[in-house]
Amino acid sequence: MSSVLLDTNVYCDSAYLEMVRKIRSQVHSSVVVQELLVITNQAEQPALIRSFRESLDAGRGFVPDHVDWIEVGKCLHRLHQRGISDFGKLAKSEVNMLVRDALIARTAIRAKALLITHNTSDFSKIQAVFGSLKFRSPADFFGMRPR
Repeated sequence: MSSVLLDTNVYCDSAYLEMVRKIRSQVHSSVVVQELLVITNQAEQPALIRSFRESLDAGRGFVPDHVDWIEVGKCLHRLHQRGISDFGKLAKSEVNMLVRDALIARTAIRAKALLITHNTSDFSKIQAVFGSLKFRSPADFFGMRPR
C-alpha cells in the first residue's frame, strides 16, 4: 500500500500542511473535494476543482460509483444491526457525515490507499464492516503530534 488518501480534516489542520505537500503518492476522493469546496473561499475553488480533474486524468482521482453506494448502504445497515451506530438517535447531519465517511473509506479501498484521518473513531466503526480499510491518524503517519 504505497498510496495515501487524506481525509478533509487533515487538509484543514495547519500543523500538517507542509508535510501534506511533500506526499508524492497521494490519491484523491471526490467526496473529500466536495467537503473542501464547502469550506474553501470562492476564489480558491477553481484551483481545487482543476487539481481534482488533473488527479482524475492521471488515475489518482476516485469518484464513488454505483457499487460503492450499494456497499455503503450495506455497511451502514450492518452497523445499525450490530448496534454500533443507532441511526434513530443520530441527527440527520451525523448520518450524512457517516455516509460521506463510508464513501471516503470505499474510495480509499478502491485506490488501495492508506487513509489518513483525525476521525479514527468513525473509521474504526466502518472498518468493522470494511475489513480491508487501512487508516492511521496524522500524528501516527507523520510521526509527530501537532503543537
